[in-house]
Amino acid sequence: MNQLFSIINLRLFLFTGFFLFVFIRLGFWQLDRAEEKETQLIEQAATEAAPPVSLYTASREKARLSGQSIEDRGLFLEEVVFLRDNVIFEGTVGFEVMRPFRSETGEMALVNFGFVPGGIDRSVLPVVPALTKINDLAGRAYIGEWANDAGIELYTGWPRITPTQSPLANGNIAQLPLLPFIVRLDSSHPDALPRFWPLTVTSPDKHRGYALQWFLMAVALLTLFLVFTWTQHKEQPDG
Repeated sequence: MNQLFSIINLRLFLFTGFFLFVFIRLGFWQLDRAEEKETQLIEQAATEAAPPVSLYTASREKARLSGQSIEDRGLFLEEVVFLRDNVIFEGTVGFEVMRPFRSETGEMALVNFGFVPGGIDRSVLPVVPALTKINDLAGRAYIGEWANDAGIELYTGWPRITPTQSPLANGNIAQLPLLPFIVRLDSSHPDALPRFWPLTVTSPDKHRGYALQWFLMAVALLTLFLVFTWTQHKEQPDG
């Protein structure tokens, strides 16, 4: 045992041990993330396969809501138009158009219609298409990580630029009691605009790929340590 410790570089041993732990821990963390994403995809598929519900029912949902199909009758508030800022679609910078919808039973939700290209500068707002189906709502509920609402009060008038989709922040600006989720208008709706709304950014397989990379780095590090230690041992004069 004493002979073994005599050929090991203590600093290199501690360095290798620390990063070996880090790499392995990161690998298992990525595997955990892969399992979480698989669970989310299964839950999402089940939610999307469920029959449509009204805003009244959705507002009382206890289970996972994001992805739930929404169908209702009511009225879009045509003059209250939010333009979500800094949206890029197919290489073009612009806005996402959002309007509140009030159901016949009184629930109000913010509806995202999709993308419109921006003008040459902020002083020229885009032309927002007029509505053709002001009484029909068909879409899917969406709950996400809402962007920071800093600067939301810098703009006035309608349409109004907003930095966030947050129903709470935009509802406060419009003084409307919006439900705590967005409704993304179905692409088949006559008033739908172009959009790119991917379900998830990173797939479970990609997380597993990241995990494999971390594990391979751990193997490489351990191999280099063993080779270096063995080389140092062989270079020592026989005593």
